Amino acid sequence: MKKKNVLALVLSASMMLGMAACGGGSSNTPAPAESKAAEPAQSEAAVETKYLKASHVFAEGHPVYVAFQESAELLYEKTNGRYGLTLYPNGTYANYTDSITACQMGDLDIACLDSASDWLEDAGVLFAPYCFQSYDHWNKFKASDLYDEMREAIGGAVGGIKQLNMYNFGFRNLTANKEIRTLDDMQGLTLRCVNFAPYSTLADVYNVAITSIPIEDVYMSLQTGLADCEENPLTQIITMKFYEVQSHLMMTQHMLACSSTIINEDLWNSLSDEDKAIFEEVFTRQGDRIDELTQENEAALTQTCIDNGMTVIDDIDTTPFRENAAKVVEGYPAWQNWYEQIQAMA
Repeated sequence: MKKKNVLALVLSASMMLGMAACGGGSSNTPAPAESKAAEPAQSEAAVETKYLKASHVFAEGHPVYVAFQESAELLYEKTNGRYGLTLYPNGTYANYTDSITACQMGDLDIACLDSASDWLEDAGVLFAPYCFQSYDHWNKFKASDLYDEMREAIGGAVGGIKQLNMYNFGFRNLTANKEIRTLDDMQGLTLRCVNFAPYSTLADVYNVAITSIPIEDVYMSLQTGLADCEENPLTQIITMKFYEVQSHLMMTQHMLACSSTIINEDLWNSLSDEDKAIFEEVFTRQGDRIDELTQENEAALTQTCIDNGMTVIDDIDTTPFRENAAKVVEGYPAWQNWYEQIQAMA
């Protein structure tokens, strides 16, 4: 089926906001934000399309959102209309955690998984501070045998799913209302971060007090001084408009925000070998496309922060931070094997 035959049917998303996860076939299933459908060519027999439900938490314009849109079209094209995706972006099917559970149970077909450390402690290494030194380092990791080894181990540990890819959506950076270049500059500050490992290890990387505040409350917490600084990828910093309550952006690049696409294991096992190859092609491309968009967008995102009044500090000597990060890793024996192999690729 040629791509020109693909007709995008956009359904109203206004009734979906705030809905929780539910069974795939029940009357409580939220309406999809977007569906991909097609009309067969007049000369071809009609093909019954099986639409798979795919959930993610990213808003329009985010690299993950864009890549899911492209994957929906490509999957339809590659399978000649036998498979399509019904997309639930921006958490409209369920929140992040509930989507994973729904995917494991088979109520949801495709979802996102970032840190699998709740199931496999070793997997926390992907978020270890300064595990990845650059985007090039990440690309080398994805081209390695270790990448395939880790995906297989993660899928087995989580259970009920197969991990189709990994991707990143940018390095995490610090924001504050002052210039931060050294460990001494962090003294007396309270850093908002996710308060479980590996994110909470930033307390030791920066020798700073940390506080856990839900992401939707971070803006107000920074505005009122409940937290002095925060850390996030540029996409999140801009989406949440932290530039309105933080004057400085420090390009510390202390963690790489990475995630993956997962598919229900029973669904995967039901596919023919031919269709498995197509799914792998489509979703391998999806992961690579997100990486590509992330790197392409970084300069523009940084400029957006500048345009909104932030001072960007991009010449920080991160050596003391990295030295502390190495000490942090020593405290997590389960990370050691994979960490050492990843560092050897830098």
